[in-house]
Amino acid sequence: MKTVIITITHGGIVRNMLRSDVFKILKSNKNLRIILAVLPLTEVFKNKSFAAEFEGKNVVVENLPFKLNIVERVLRKMAEVVFFNINYVETDKIREMMLKKKKYSRYLLLKLVKKILGKDRNLIGALERLDMFLFKYKCKRYKDLFEKYNPSLIFSTDFLCPYEWGLIKAAKRYKVPIISMIANWDHLTKGRLPKSDKVIVWNDFQKRQLIEYYDYNPSDILVSGIPHLDYFVREKDKFLSKKEFLKSIGAPTDKKLITYTTAPVTGSPFEQDIIEIICKAIKNGEITHPSHLHVRFHPADYFNRYEKLKKFENIITFEKPGKSVSGTRYEWCPSEEDMLHYVNLLSCSDVLINVASTVTIDAAAFDTPIVNIAFDGYEKREFVESNARYFHYTHYSNIAKSKGVKIAKNADELIKFINMYLNDPGLDSKGRKRILKEQCYKLDGRAGERVANYILDFLKSGE
Repeated sequence: MKTVIITITHGGIVRNMLRSDVFKILKSNKNLRIILAVLPLTEVFKNKSFAAEFEGKNVVVENLPFKLNIVERVLRKMAEVVFFNINYVETDKIREMMLKKKKYSRYLLLKLVKKILGKDRNLIGALERLDMFLFKYKCKRYKDLFEKYNPSLIFSTDFLCPYEWGLIKAAKRYKVPIISMIANWDHLTKGRLPKSDKVIVWNDFQKRQLIEYYDYNPSDILVSGIPHLDYFVREKDKFLSKKEFLKSIGAPTDKKLITYTTAPVTGSPFEQDIIEIICKAIKNGEITHPSHLHVRFHPADYFNRYEKLKKFENIITFEKPGKSVSGTRYEWCPSEEDMLHYVNLLSCSDVLINVASTVTIDAAAFDTPIVNIAFDGYEKREFVESNARYFHYTHYSNIAKSKGVKIAKNADELIKFINMYLNDPGLDSKGRKRILKEQCYKLDGRAGERVANYILDFLKSGE
């Protein structure tokens, strides 16, 4: 029997792996044992109900052993600095501008380190070798996990999580092959992917980044699509009618549904003002169709910042996603009911509004009109502090060019675009189809199947 260790570190991975055909197909294979390696610090994964739901005859839940110490983090950061010196993407440039504005001393230190380290790709390899040399003295922390289960494969599902870095290094020390999956569309420009045997990506944009930035062989990359979008195709028979769904969220059935999905407070701290602008426009008749605003919070949002919006109780409803939410994505664990609720929300919305989120892709899957926010409420802020910066990030620039979304640069444009879409829901439909084609690879309900079969084929090839 082969054994695969799969990392499960936050709710997004629960959604993409455990709620998709990836887990269902792997679990159904009688010749495979699955070890779900979860974060030990989160209440969601400590909860007995999590293990009770997912464990079975061939599935075991274990804690990821340890995150890295300060020396390992420094070495990893140094390698990352060299990597982005060589591949100086627009996202990195904007982050440097932000650092210069907010923490000038750290910015100067970064510039000094970048100048010292330079752009020698060989230095990355040297830093990695030093890291592995030092790691051998703490590899015993992973000894129990590897000797107990003797894994045939490590499936790393989010390389940005520090708890996964040690596991990946341990896998290299124990000579266990690694398949990595890129957990989100912006991750390859957020951090540096540790070297893996194979990599699974959402789309051809990410594949090109792996080839250009990391020198991967195209034959070692699978373009799978987005597993959680399979739900949008597969569960259509469970969708509620719009009238039924509006009743379920406490919204009037005779009004248009405008949905606003928030960002983490650290990423967009002024959304309460933007939402208030929409509420006032509904109340004052500036939005020409009778409408209701439904706000879905991001799992890493803090809900107390919206207290002032309670005065619009006849216009607005709120929603907290997932089973457990405490201001961090690590405490979000979507259930099957949550997944179904979310797809109903997208399919029943007349307009979907967000700053610059993956929700844009999700909404495009239903051809739901999308307005993105490139301003900051009642005050005009500098570029490095403004929502406007997100539309220059490497991953989101393709959305901005798609002609599938309206990007509101001020309150007047926001209201104008909402009205345009309410009057003509088919507006920009061609651009939304372009978003799907570019970002999703295929919306055929088989992304999870492609991922699972890729893993099984890899294991079979090693026999």
